[in-house]
Amino acid sequence: MIEMLKLGFVLMLVALIAAAALGLVNSRTAPIIEIQQELEKQLAMSEVAASLMPDDSLAFDSLSISDLGNPYTSCDEVLQVVKVYMPPDTSRIGYVFIAYGKGYSSTLQTMVATRMDGRIAGTIILSQQETPGLGANIVIPSKLIGHLTGMTSLDCLLKKDGGTIDAMTGCTITSRAVINSVRQGLEDIDEAGLFTDDIVLDEELTEGGGE
Repeated sequence: MIEMLKLGFVLMLVALIAAAALGLVNSRTAPIIEIQQELEKQLAMSEVAASLMPDDSLAFDSLSISDLGNPYTSCDEVLQVVKVYMPPDTSRIGYVFIAYGKGYSSTLQTMVATRMDGRIAGTIILSQQETPGLGANIVIPSKLIGHLTGMTSLDCLLKKDGGTIDAMTGCTITSRAVINSVRQGLEDIDEAGLFTDDIVLDEELTEGGGE
């Protein structure tokens, strides 16, 4: 009985030490991981924005839009729209946003660049953890996202849902997650009145800090 108690105590002590060590490692690595993820986001934003205009001097500003909807609540994310412009001219040439969709085994994040008329200029899969060799192929532009260029929200539907876009073979859930999330983002941006060549009044939009 005493031996069993000793063994139980040792196991509990080992578990406590392991938990403490894990917590320490996490506290040290979490900020580094966060910085790395932000860097990857910035690089992806610059890359996809180049589809609007291939110029290294492009600049970004987040926009605070009071009547902008949010189609990504089920993913615990928020639709954030970023203005793209070329200094010193502050006139926007397009927008960038991240679309979030629940796939087969992960939440897929798609970085999208749109022109002022609401047409997609470029897309990049920012994050995914889908099945290797199947859904993970979503990162290859020719498999799906490369076909979105030039499309509007009205075009973003799989053939199985009444549209014209072919889903990746054996990956309908992954394909639908990306296509639907992109469409939903475009729809909400359109409903907020951002897809127009007219000048938007300052009281309607407030520019935030740079991305």
